[in-house]
Amino acid sequence: MPNISEWGYRAGEKKAWLGISSNILLFLLKFFAGIFGKSQAMIADAFHTASDVLTSVGVLVGFKIAKKPADEHHPFGHGRAESISAKIVSIILILIGLGIAYDSARILLSKEVRNPGIITVIAALISILVKEFTYRQVISTAKKIKSTSLMADAWHHRSDVFSSFAALIGIIGAKLGKSFMDPLAGIIVAGFIIKIGVETFHVAYDELMDAAPSDEFRKQIETITGSIQGVVSIKKIMSRKTGIEFFIEITIGVEGSKTVKQGHLVTDVIRQEIFDKMPNVRDIIVHVEPA
Repeated sequence: MPNISEWGYRAGEKKAWLGISSNILLFLLKFFAGIFGKSQAMIADAFHTASDVLTSVGVLVGFKIAKKPADEHHPFGHGRAESISAKIVSIILILIGLGIAYDSARILLSKEVRNPGIITVIAALISILVKEFTYRQVISTAKKIKSTSLMADAWHHRSDVFSSFAALIGIIGAKLGKSFMDPLAGIIVAGFIIKIGVETFHVAYDELMDAAPSDEFRKQIETITGSIQGVVSIKKIMSRKTGIEFFIEITIGVEGSKTVKQGHLVTDVIRQEIFDKMPNVRDIIVHVEPA
């Protein structure tokens, strides 16, 4: 049975490791910069980066389990592991975001005066550059292998660029005497974390509930199937995504005069054409009915 190449899984794992390693280093940089620089926004941003580590670890674990071959107890493979890990990580992200928002709001309401050090500005600038580089690396691979979890991981990296920028604005504002801007920026960063958590949860939920892939994906199947000689009509297309692979069911109409063997030959051509042009497709079932 055709399957996505091992390269796809290896490429995804490498980018997950890139995210993990870069985020661990940035977390340490931001956390200690926030502590010694007395910046709540930078501390909040540090934990946003820590949440990125959790996301990348979830993606990595999902890939390692998902690439296991199908067996007697899991005839459709283990691709759902990716969606399950993404759902767990999304809940963690939401909880982290709520915690940071609470702490930042407490400082804001207490009117505690803080004057962040210059080290926090340097840390924020380094973070913006590193995270933008990581985003571009991960998003490129995610698009190639059509991985939902890796795509979400990439946007999580990009959200860290925005949150670091928000933290930078808050820090600069605090240094200019607007002390309320630092914890306020911490609340904004928390909002980014919660937003990504909710979005990741929604994507994972859709995959676990067998939501249909995009209209573009369906259109590609229709175009390939409709171009095959012997296909008179396309009556139904159903597909679902499991990990980075797709399972497809198609019901076609052929001339009623065709024999069972002739109809089967048409299905063979359809399957081969789709496998050749859509490498992420794991399996295809084609039902034949008289037109």
